[in-house]
Amino acid sequence: MRTGSEKEILEAAIRVFAKAGYHGSSIQDITKEAGVSKALFYHYFKSKRDLLVIFARKRLEDFFPLAEGMKEIANPKERLIFLVDFVLGELRSKTEKLRFINMLYLTEDGVAAIHEAMQKYEEQFAKIFQMERQLFLELGFSDPDMEATYMRSILQGISLEYMLGPSDYPLEGIRKRVLSRYITEGNG
Repeated sequence: MRTGSEKEILEAAIRVFAKAGYHGSSIQDITKEAGVSKALFYHYFKSKRDLLVIFARKRLEDFFPLAEGMKEIANPKERLIFLVDFVLGELRSKTEKLRFINMLYLTEDGVAAIHEAMQKYEEQFAKIFQMERQLFLELGFSDPDMEATYMRSILQGISLEYMLGPSDYPLEGIRKRVLSRYITEGNG
C-alpha cells in the first residue's frame, strides 16, 4: 500500500464506478484500485456516497464560468449565443465525462447527492437562473421564467441525444436551429 491523496482516491472511484457502476462497487474495490488502505479512504470520506456528493459539486462548479461570461456580455442575443455555445462546447469537449456523470446521477442516490451538493451552491445557481430569466426578458418574452426553463430543457435534451445517440449526431445543425428560433424567428 502507498500513501494516496484524496484526488487519487477520487480518480480510482471514477474508474471503479465506470467498470462496475456505483451500486456494483465497494469501498474495498476503490481502495484496491487506488492502492490505499480503507483507513486512508475513511480519513478523507465518510462513505461511498460522499464521493457522489463530491462529484456533483465538481460538476456544479463547471457552470461558474457560464455565469461569469454571461455577466460580461451586454447584448442579449450575444449572451444567448454564449449560453448555447458554452453548454454545447462543454458537451463536445467532455462527452465521456458527462456520460459517466449523468449515468451516476440517474439513480436515487445520485439525485440525493445532487440535492446535497446544490445546498453549497444554492446562491450561485439562483444568480445563474436570474441571469437566464433576465436574458429572456431582454429578448422580449412575456414569460421569461418559463422560457428559461424551456431553454434548459432543450439544452439538456440535446445533451442526452448527443451522448446517447449516433456518432453522427448533427450538433452544429441543432445549434443553428436553436439559435435561429431565438434570434431570427423572434420570441413568438
